[in-house]
Amino acid sequence: MSAADFDIIVVGDARFQGGTTAAMAADVAAFSRLGARIGLLFVRSPFLEDDEDPPNPAALALADLDGVEMLAPGQPARARLAFLHHPMVFFRGIETRSPLRADQTVLVAHHPPFRADGSLEYDPVSTARRARAALGLSVRFGPISGTVRRQLESFAPFIRLTGEDWPNIFDIGRWSRGPEILTGPGAVIGRHGRADLLKWPATAAEIDACLPASDALRVRVLGCPQSHLRARGARLDGWEVVDFGTEDPSAFLHSLDIFAYHYHPNWVEGFGRTVIEAALSGRPCLLDPRLEPTFGPMALYCSATEVKAAVEQMLSDRAGTRRRAIEAREIAQRRFGTDSLRPRLAALQNDPGTRARREASIPPTVALRKLAGLYRRRTAGLEG
Repeated sequence: MSAADFDIIVVGDARFQGGTTAAMAADVAAFSRLGARIGLLFVRSPFLEDDEDPPNPAALALADLDGVEMLAPGQPARARLAFLHHPMVFFRGIETRSPLRADQTVLVAHHPPFRADGSLEYDPVSTARRARAALGLSVRFGPISGTVRRQLESFAPFIRLTGEDWPNIFDIGRWSRGPEILTGPGAVIGRHGRADLLKWPATAAEIDACLPASDALRVRVLGCPQSHLRARGARLDGWEVVDFGTEDPSAFLHSLDIFAYHYHPNWVEGFGRTVIEAALSGRPCLLDPRLEPTFGPMALYCSATEVKAAVEQMLSDRAGTRRRAIEAREIAQRRFGTDSLRPRLAALQNDPGTRARREASIPPTVALRKLAGLYRRRTAGLEG
């Protein structure tokens, strides 16, 4: 069978229901608008075998875009660039081998290798080797953020990284600036995202404090594990909770004056798509301090228990808060808008990659010890 020729090949598991598929879909849609010929290969990995969700409709809809051709597993194809999505898919292996060729291949690292407790979730060295064995592609890791890059650099020089990060991109038209904020006597604060318990603070006091409802501050939440949060002792008094999928996220964000996001100490947020969606919607963001390396001047940072005081300060200077929200939106457009994609692709094709350990967050000796622990757990059946 002769190999089909494309500009770009994209490989991923269509069963992801959250940010991974959203990021892959945004990339493919942007490639399509640039007029690229795209070979799209959906694979199946044991990483998602316990997931009862069917393929994500947003992934399946990519087949209808201009320039997109679906590849069958095992079908030969070649391209100038290839993008593989999510390292856990390839660390756990894929069911069918496909003979692919590409001048440059980026494994988009949507997730860091280390968990918050310091244990290792995947081995980047084996991940690269297994991707090559399954697809014939020699990969460079493209971290979606500095947080992910610092962890991956712990494995240099045994893996190669892209010289620049490969963050998520966003359709600015999809995330338009909403109505003017803070025009009434009170305000509305909220957040949106899938109902994952780790996406929320650990204690009842922190959960109640991160969205502090009052007569002057109304709370709206799109997507919330209510029963689990209440089981922890959280009251959720005065919260308006909207089931995920029942309200368009853009319209939901337009209903807010302030976006706030704080999460569990056991969760490592590799990026945070919802933050960019809020910023592009013109909503000022009040975030967990762990997100500052990713979003910098786009937000204000405080702990969950400091949200009330931070909101009071924002409301005391409404004009300043509106101005900062506009500035944050402009930064988000420049860094993450689809217009940034063409120069990023051009730079990537001339990028030799790097094996340098510049910002590694884990010393090599610790990384080796964690690596040994990962394989001991797998041998004992404690890791899937």
